[in-house]
Amino acid sequence: MENTHFKVRMRVWIETETGETLYGEGQIGILEAIEKEGSINAAAKSLGMGYRSMWGRLKKIEQRIGTPLLVRRKGGVLGGESVLTSEAKLMIEKFRQLQQQINDAAKKIHTCIYS
Repeated sequence: MENTHFKVRMRVWIETETGETLYGEGQIGILEAIEKEGSINAAAKSLGMGYRSMWGRLKKIEQRIGTPLLVRRKGGVLGGESVLTSEAKLMIEKFRQLQQQINDAAKKIHTCIYS
């Protein structure tokens, strides 16, 4: 069966040895939005999420990996600010590398099987 109109789609996430999800595309997207927007509130708005929902997801990730992901400064006249820690930036970088390598490998395998 040869069909060049097919694409391979894959979802990647990181789990503990016991199968508990640590993070995946959604959580990485949240961190990237915070980095871009500069605050949890602005990031939540840009992703169409509620602040509390995003805050809860962030706290859950931090608890599961055992390290802070953000340096937070509470609001005032100018509003609050959130900056990613070096650990969060490294987590994003490694996840994106993993995701890219898996997608590249899947495309090669797909081509071998369906060509």
